[in-house]
Amino acid sequence: MNINLFKYKEIAPFKFLGLEGSFWHVHLDTLMYTWIAMGILFALALVGKNLLKRNPTLISLAYEKAIGFFIDLTKESFGKFMYHHFAFITSLFLFTLFCSSTSLIPFLDESTNDLNTTLALGLTSFVYVQFYKIKFKGFRHYLKEFVQPIFFLAPINVVGELAKIASMSFRLFGNILGGSIIFSMIMQFVGNKLKFHFIGLTIVIILLAVIAHKLPALGKNERFARLSKILYITLFALVGVQMFFGFFEGLIQSFVLTMLTATYLSMGITDPDAQPTQEPEESDYHAS
Repeated sequence: MNINLFKYKEIAPFKFLGLEGSFWHVHLDTLMYTWIAMGILFALALVGKNLLKRNPTLISLAYEKAIGFFIDLTKESFGKFMYHHFAFITSLFLFTLFCSSTSLIPFLDESTNDLNTTLALGLTSFVYVQFYKIKFKGFRHYLKEFVQPIFFLAPINVVGELAKIASMSFRLFGNILGGSIIFSMIMQFVGNKLKFHFIGLTIVIILLAVIAHKLPALGKNERFARLSKILYITLFALVGVQMFFGFFEGLIQSFVLTMLTATYLSMGITDPDAQPTQEPEESDYHAS
């Protein structure tokens, strides 16, 4: 069984500057998958914006429920609704989810099975949390936390804080990559047994459905019906596996990353011993 791991199409855009090391290489396929995910997310955002302006529909109600969920999450995490935190954690969740679900599109893969993507997400979350911790507590109090309870524990506290980047990055990377490996193994096993891949199976079933519709007599044939039933069951089983590893696992991991970010942030800006350096402006917070 041949499963290619960590095989990316690389380009060296900075080679003309003499920067030829692997650190300066860009994974072209990961970049393409990420931009496709962002394009789909942007298109859905525009559709949702227009739907919310019209009469209520099932889809617009789904949009409202999703928005309401993150509004409630923000309130529960920070004690009140804060628009900028709501916007960040919602964007983080949706971006991670869509980047983890692009494998549902034929011939595409998840960009989150590339450590560069998950590391970027972990760094983004970390920097955001540290920025608001400093803004809330003040720089002096922020640094003071690293020497508590005893000053010589500062290196350990610093490492512990930086470890959050690795924790969030590798957790997401490992779970998405593991799901991709398992799904690839299943697809190779099924492909070896049936002699055609997932898309081929779908095309065959569509052709059988068209034939059964055009030729009712053949559609009532016992052998034809049995063959169609077996292929339908196989297709739905593969779809179920792909939906689990391509969507539901990404949904869970995106939610975990979002909750960790919200938890770290709420712990950083709700310290009872810290005093805010300035009162938050009313324009920063919007009532739901």
